[in-house]
This record gives sequence, C-alpha cells and structure tokens, in this order.
Amino acid sequence: MKVKKLLERVRLFLDADTQTQLNEIRSIRKVLRALKEKERELQSSLEHERDDEAREALQLHLEVIYAQRKKGVDRVLQLKEALKPEEDILQRPLD
Repeated sequence: MKVKKLLERVRLFLDADTQTQLNEIRSIRKVLRALKEKERELQSSLEHERDDEAREALQLHLEVIYAQRKKGVDRVLQLKEALKPEEDILQRPLD
C-alpha cells in the first residue's frame, strides 16, 4: 500500500473513537434537553401547587433532575476535553 492510503486508514481508525465520543455527546445533549423541559414543567407545577407535601415531592424531583443535568453537562465537557488533543494531532501536518 502507498503511504497516502496507509495514512488514510490510520486517520479513519483514529476518527472511529472520535465519532463514538461525538455520538455520545449528541445523545447526552438530547437527554439534557428533555430533562430541561421536564424541569420547566415541574417548576411550573411547583409554583401553582398549594399542598405542602406535594410541593416537597416536586422540589425533590427538581433537585434530582438538577443533579442529573449537572452530571450530564460535566460528562459533555469531559468528552469535549478528551477530543481536543486528538483534533490537534490530526490537524498537524506530517513531516
């Protein structure tokens, strides 16, 4: 095989991991959007709720959703940081 073809295979191999991470980022963002919508609905319900027990239950749900969203955002940032060095390596010219 010629060098150009070998380099293309290496690039595709390295991109496979990158694509997996990008797909994970996309799926996490999709879940984050759904959680944000659910959080808005619960917040609206909380504002209209008069019963103290129901308000406590809604507040607990809101806290759980907030924690899950925070974990998701942290994971996206972590994946993006892991992608950064690989992007730099792939964009450098070969000697």
